[in-house]
Amino acid sequence: MHFNWQEFLATIGGQAALLGIVGYLIKKLVSSRLEREADAFKADLKRNSDVEIERLKNSLQMAANEHQIRFSKLHEKRAQVLADLYKLLVKATWEAENLASPMEFAGEPDKNQKFKQAMEAISEYFRFFDQHRIYLPEELCTSLLAFAHKLRSPAIAFGVYLRIEYPNERTQEEKYRAWTAAWDSVQTEIPKLRSELEVEFRKLLGATTIQSR
Repeated sequence: MHFNWQEFLATIGGQAALLGIVGYLIKKLVSSRLEREADAFKADLKRNSDVEIERLKNSLQMAANEHQIRFSKLHEKRAQVLADLYKLLVKATWEAENLASPMEFAGEPDKNQKFKQAMEAISEYFRFFDQHRIYLPEELCTSLLAFAHKLRSPAIAFGVYLRIEYPNERTQEEKYRAWTAAWDSVQTEIPKLRSELEVEFRKLLGATTIQSR
């Protein structure tokens, strides 16, 4: 029996070619499917990423709004504290001036009564300041505390002699010196300190107005 090598090779070659074509087609199908799946995965990933980014942006915006509201309220509170504190500061200054004034008019309260009123006004100012100092810068707190002491110390020094019912000549001289010192203080040192405080108050009120917008 004669074996036809040519026919065998042709058959094998045809099968190999067919297998090659089939393999190529399978590879293309698999590659196309993988490509579609990869595209779908990337699309899902982008969609999920966009959703998370938008959610994060919303969360950050809400946090920023809450932060703004909180600090706006804080600045409003600070402005109110400054207004009330300044009112008490002015009242305490007036009462200290009234006590130390060398001029006395008929029908006015006597010096003992004026001393009591001055101490009450100064104490009211100091108590309010001490209770609300958390809203104020530390440097301003130091100045406000110094202002309270500057009002109170000369007034107390003068008030000591007001309690002496029958002063002798020496005591009268000491009383006059204390009175003069208190008057000098409210005429020179107190206005200077008050002006410095007013500058700081205006700075804070300006900052409060800007930050609250």
